[in-house]
Amino acid sequence: MKKTKYDSFNAYMLRGAGFTEKWEMPIIENVPLSIPVELVLFSEMQKAKTCDAWVHFYTDDRRFKSIWTAPTKHLSQLRRFKGAISPDFSVYNDMPLAMQIYGVFQNRAVAYWLSTQGIPVIPNVRWGDKRSYDFCFDGLPSNSVVAVGTNGCLRNADDRMLFKSGLDEMCHRLSPAHILVYGPAPDDMFQKYIESGINVVQYPSEMRRVHEREAKAGVN
Repeated sequence: MKKTKYDSFNAYMLRGAGFTEKWEMPIIENVPLSIPVELVLFSEMQKAKTCDAWVHFYTDDRRFKSIWTAPTKHLSQLRRFKGAISPDFSVYNDMPLAMQIYGVFQNRAVAYWLSTQGIPVIPNVRWGDKRSYDFCFDGLPSNSVVAVGTNGCLRNADDRMLFKSGLDEMCHRLSPAHILVYGPAPDDMFQKYIESGINVVQYPSEMRRVHEREAKAGVN
């Protein structure tokens, strides 16, 4: 990109990056095969009781928009933790395709940049409908570790079908060794991959953890 006085496109994030051919998505390499013991929400980093966790972005986009608009201000906080799962920018099936592509691009750009800043990054994978399959897996490594978020994606039969279809396509294209799942991991979607030898690790959503704490407090 041409040099300008103001880098409104965050081009600096991509210095030294390689890109895929068709969609020119930043290529994510050297993904650590680490399996997080615990996850902490990006907006809750300052409240975290332990730094032996990985930061995640499975929440409403507005709660982590600053990782795109002002990423450098978060570096010192992020470096306190073991690593990060790349941001879960929205890729809804009813979004215009251009916006879906942009959401995937932002995911890859932040992931690449964080890795250049010494922060281990596990790529988050997000898809919409079948139209997104052409680009939503672009730039990701095969036979590695990936993360997916199911929270809010399994509310009805149509949502479940879209998620299951995308999960099948992801496993076909990337052949992941490990899949980290934030939110429910129903057997009808994940069991066949567990049986095929993929290590599926499930993490409870923030909402579920709140409900569990409230239930425990009620019992006590």
